[in-house]
Amino acid sequence: MRHPAGHHQTRFERVTRALALLVAAPLLLALLLPAAFHIARRAEYGVSVLEMRVLRVEPGGPAERAGVRAGDRILTIDGRPIPRMMEYYAATAGHYRLEPLQVELERGSRTLAVTLDPDPPSHAAMVTQYTQWISGLAFLLIGWWVLARRADPVARNFFAMCAIFAFFLIDVPDVDSLDFVLAKAHVRALLQYLLPAYVLRFFLQFPSPWRPGRSGATAMRWLLVPAWVLFAAAAISEALRGTRPAGATEAALGTISIVYMLTFILAGLVRFGRGAFRRDRPIRRTKMLVILAGLTAGLVPFLVTMALGSLAPDASAPHLSYLGLSLLLVPASFALAIMRYGALDTAFVVRIGLIYGALTALVVIGYLLVTVAVGTFLSARFAVDSSYVLVLLVAGTALVIAPLRGRVQRLVDIAFYPSRRANREAIARLADRLTGLIEVDAVLEHLDQSLGELFRPRSFAIVLATGSPARGFSVRARRPAGRSVAGGTLAADDPLTHLLDRVRRPVFCEELEDFNPGGATGEETWQFVRSLDAELLVPLVSGNRLLGFLAFGPKTGGQLYGQEDVANLQALAVQAGPVVESRQLYEERLRVRRLETELEVARGIQANLLPVAPLATPHGIICGHNEPCRTVGGDYFDYFTMEGGRVALAIGDVAGKGIPAALMMSSLRVAFRLAAERSDSPRAVVTRMNPVVASLVGEGSFICFFYAVWDPTSGLLAYSNAGMEPPVLLRATAPGRQYLRKGGPVLGVEPGYPYREGTIRLEPGDRLFLYTDGLTEQRDPQGDFFDAERLITLVENAAESHPATVLEQLFAAVDTFGHHRRSDDQTAMLLHVNKLPESPAPTPSIRP
Repeated sequence: MRHPAGHHQTRFERVTRALALLVAAPLLLALLLPAAFHIARRAEYGVSVLEMRVLRVEPGGPAERAGVRAGDRILTIDGRPIPRMMEYYAATAGHYRLEPLQVELERGSRTLAVTLDPDPPSHAAMVTQYTQWISGLAFLLIGWWVLARRADPVARNFFAMCAIFAFFLIDVPDVDSLDFVLAKAHVRALLQYLLPAYVLRFFLQFPSPWRPGRSGATAMRWLLVPAWVLFAAAAISEALRGTRPAGATEAALGTISIVYMLTFILAGLVRFGRGAFRRDRPIRRTKMLVILAGLTAGLVPFLVTMALGSLAPDASAPHLSYLGLSLLLVPASFALAIMRYGALDTAFVVRIGLIYGALTALVVIGYLLVTVAVGTFLSARFAVDSSYVLVLLVAGTALVIAPLRGRVQRLVDIAFYPSRRANREAIARLADRLTGLIEVDAVLEHLDQSLGELFRPRSFAIVLATGSPARGFSVRARRPAGRSVAGGTLAADDPLTHLLDRVRRPVFCEELEDFNPGGATGEETWQFVRSLDAELLVPLVSGNRLLGFLAFGPKTGGQLYGQEDVANLQALAVQAGPVVESRQLYEERLRVRRLETELEVARGIQANLLPVAPLATPHGIICGHNEPCRTVGGDYFDYFTMEGGRVALAIGDVAGKGIPAALMMSSLRVAFRLAAERSDSPRAVVTRMNPVVASLVGEGSFICFFYAVWDPTSGLLAYSNAGMEPPVLLRATAPGRQYLRKGGPVLGVEPGYPYREGTIRLEPGDRLFLYTDGLTEQRDPQGDFFDAERLITLVENAAESHPATVLEQLFAAVDTFGHHRRSDDQTAMLLHVNKLPESPAPTPSIRP
């Protein structure tokens, strides 16, 4: 599984990574081709030279046949002076046609000339060189692949190490140019100086995928400074020395360089050793042990082969050189530790070894069959060059390696890991069973039980979003039950939830320190994780939303969660996340439907609290209409007859909308009816209601209210306005409008306020219009208000219409203006006075 590379990169890091991927790696890859050609065509002189002095003469080789002896000093080659090794490399470069070399030697006090007739490369030498070339190719490709997949400091340092080793192993051939040889020598020296620094940097940062803080990044850059200083000093010394022999300055620089390299490499190894044997970080320890195994299995055979070739070249069998391919294990083990997150358990590493070992064996067998058997047959029978057969083999291998790998994996699992297939099938069955469950609690209970049986965790918890991720995360299921969780919930913006949402793969709690090197994970988060006794966190994600996570405690047997466990849990989480979300949405829809049903019932109840028909008397007619913004609302109106033929009418507006306002409206009606039964005076009713409302509403809430009593006998209307939109009296005999404002502030704000009362006489044909601000504050799509002027004008223009018709037309106009979208509850009442009676009317009772 890919390890996410989500750290923030600086511009310099992005540029250097792009240069490494697009320039450095392709350049090294291009150098591989001439290096491979050089290995097969190079000239062998049978002599080893250091500082122009012959160190060793290969028995039976060209140098021995020419009479060259150890200790001879080379003066010229083909007449060219050879004062330094640079000139020697340039003079012996090429010669692929095996041309003889005329060499002038100094032996003691004598000078003699010899002719070297070079030999073609021996089979053993070619095997040795090609194994190193293949190893260099592997280093380059593996480092390139890791850097392409990850952009963090660990990947960059690993690529640098791989590129340096690849440069040394492929042995870029020299050309007959002193400038080229000098440039190559400088590059080689620089890389030698940089390698220890990159080794130390790698082990200081591994396995954290995040860049260190500012001070840490500065320290990492300072580790490269000694390499550049030593390289600059060596280059300056080389330029000043010219052709003179090396002196004390060069010796001192060499000593300092050796001390620097040993110090940095030993520091890296110490850091590596501490990580490999640190038992409080078991996951890091498994990665370090894999690297240690790769280093041991890769370097020991390679070094043994090189030692045998140097100490006893005649006794070393050619096939021993193939042991040099063990060097491939070094970058492979590093890449495995870098790219895999979680514990690298022994079973997983052995399985990977078996799979790729079997693949290698099949490729080698195919190579032998095709090149030896088929190639020999085609060459003998049809005179076909065997090199073409080799090209076809390479192309064929590229085509079949992927399907072949899958088959080998299945065969290895069947033969050695039958439980692996059983575990995957169990996870698949669990995922299928989850899809058949309807309720969220059933899904969580099944997950709890099944995962407990499969993985045997000491503790287990399911943490889900509370309603929505924006409200935080809380524990929904837990085993063992009864243990308290520190903090109870995680905040929506907690660093842990941000991390899980970002990486979207299982995260070991041990890794949290690596993911948050700057301490972004706060103490509250750590307390929450510790209270869960969690070792592994598996996020549940659906689409672009983190639904929660599964928290697994340590296994009861003490084993770590291996790569197979992590892969199975990741596969399960991918399927379980959408299941949990869909069941949550299903339950939410059920809750919404129940709420809608309950609201419809509540709306019916609320509608029954309001007058259901106009109140018609011999003296006039009163109509009212209410349209809540939502299913239920907070507007209230009422009218009824009182003792002595009087008519009571009231209208109110509760601050807010929806269910809270509707509940308050119900309380308002009760308080109003009780107060109206005890007093005839609107002022007294409103004054008595005020402290009651103050005890009901919360801070910042209030109720606007208007109450009036009309006596048709005298035509007087007594009223008290508690912060309501002032009702408008439209006279039949006189133009203009009269507003009923007298009263006081809204109810519930000043419990002891002494409200006032106003009176006005209604004449035949007069109309009294009462309304709430939901009508005047209705907006159109452009944001303009319907406003009171437009509302009252509509009533004025419908003077001859029945009050019910007027209200119907008025609400239709407001609805059209707002494009059928109400932003607030809307209520209106209209009283139309018919005529004054000649005698008192019968006395009705208060309507219940």
